[in-house]
Order: sequence, then structure tokens, then C-alpha cells
Amino acid sequence: MNNYLNYNGDLIPDAGFSIPYHNRAFRYGDGFFETIRCAQGKPLWMLQHYERISKSARILKFRLPEYADVEFFSEKISELLEANGYIAGARVRLSIYRDATGFYRPDDDKSGFLIESLPLENEKYQLNKDGLMAGVFNEIRKPSNLLSNIKSSNALIYILASVYAREQGWNDALILNSEGFIAEATSSNVFAVKENSIYTPDLNQGCVEGVMRGVILELLSTAGYSVYECSLLPEDLLDVDEVFLSNTISGVQWLKGFEYKRYYHKISSLLIDLLNSNKA
Repeated sequence: MNNYLNYNGDLIPDAGFSIPYHNRAFRYGDGFFETIRCAQGKPLWMLQHYERISKSARILKFRLPEYADVEFFSEKISELLEANGYIAGARVRLSIYRDATGFYRPDDDKSGFLIESLPLENEKYQLNKDGLMAGVFNEIRKPSNLLSNIKSSNALIYILASVYAREQGWNDALILNSEGFIAEATSSNVFAVKENSIYTPDLNQGCVEGVMRGVILELLSTAGYSVYECSLLPEDLLDVDEVFLSNTISGVQWLKGFEYKRYYHKISSLLIDLLNSNKA
């Protein structure tokens, strides 16, 4: 039985599919992507994803198709999930690339897209039973600029940080910016909790502008917590009560330890409940 992809609006079998050798995302990383969690055959937080798509396209000077609005992408994602039989929980990757020829200088700014899907074991968000162990990736630092907040097709720093974490026996690694402050983890934004205050690196620190990051900031503020977008040094995590990571697929994952420090997961547990009751 074939699984399906959506390639520029058309459902096609994934068997035998290949990207053309001249695709600019393959050649130059000239693209970006969204990773989207789905439930009951529909994408979650789609308006926030589309806002980030539009912002990324403006920054990278992509020309999105006129018809490619939030309703269009939502419909195409749902069609793909139905074709693949992923009616419960699923994860979707929507890749958008500059669909043009040329070398570094493209001959056009029109864009194409590819939508892929995989099933998830649980339809609802689940808090990880075992806390994660994490450390600092020191080999390469991430610059802070206009491109830093985009989920770019160029993910080398995240790959190398993930390999480093594996070599150290950690579950994840924290990536620092050029000034030595925490930017993010390998596929997540970082939050630290001290009593009733929550801290997370602001966008100027070089982190990806995560959709789940924005959702969590809103949920915590609504719940009455003091939330601060700021700079965080690695040593600041040794003086907090809790550290958790966020992305749209996992929702929230709590850290058990960083260096010699060990953490609780009170706010992480609360957020999982809030996410499951506020999915939109």
C-alpha cells in the first residue's frame, strides 16, 4: 500500500518520488519548513504556522502562490492525512523552497512546496515520563541575526549539536549564541522556572521563533505567571527550579538534569494539561 505526499498541490505516491537534482533546497538550503502536529485529521495551531510561513517568505524574498493561504494549506494537509489513513495523531512537515534555476543568484523568486506526514503514537500531548539530561554544545555558536528565527532548510548546527549530545550520552544539547547566551536546544525552545516566574531566551538571542513557544507564552501569561523574554547564561540554569523544552510535536518535555542540577516538573505537567485543552 502506497503512502502519499503532496507535491505542489497534488497527491502523489511516495514510492519512487525524488527531488530534482537542481532543487535549490537541495543545492543551497534555499528553503524553510514547518513541523506541524495534527489531531483528528486536522493541523493544530495552523494560524500561527501560517503567520510564520508568511514572515519567513518575506525575509527570504520568496513569492508564495496567491492561492496558498492558511485555508489552502490546512485543506491540503487534511487531504494528505486522509489519504494516508492518519486520522488520529500525526506529524506533518511542510517544506517550502525557491522553485527556480540559477546558481547563488536565482532567476526567479516563485516557490514550491512538499508536504509529508507520519503517524504519532498518541493523539494528545504526553509529558515524558523520564526527564531529559542535557548539556552545552560548545563547538559552534549560532549567530543572532534576521535569519536566526527561521526554520531554515540549512540545519547543520542542529545536526552537529545532536551528534555531540549523543556522544556525551545526553538526550539533548543547548546551543549558545555568539555572545555565549542560550539560544535554544537542538529542536526546541528553552524555558526556565524560578518560583512563579518563567524565563525564556528572547528572539534577539538567536532562537527559532517557535510556534509552541508563542503558544506557551500566551498560556502562561493567561494563567497568571510572570513571563520574561530575556538572556540566559548556561550557569543561570543552576539556580532555577525547573527547565523544560518546547516544540509543536512534543509540546513540552522536562529536563531532569543539567550538569549537577536536578529539576522538578510542576509547570511542565500543568502545560501539558493546558495544551490538551486549548488546541486550536
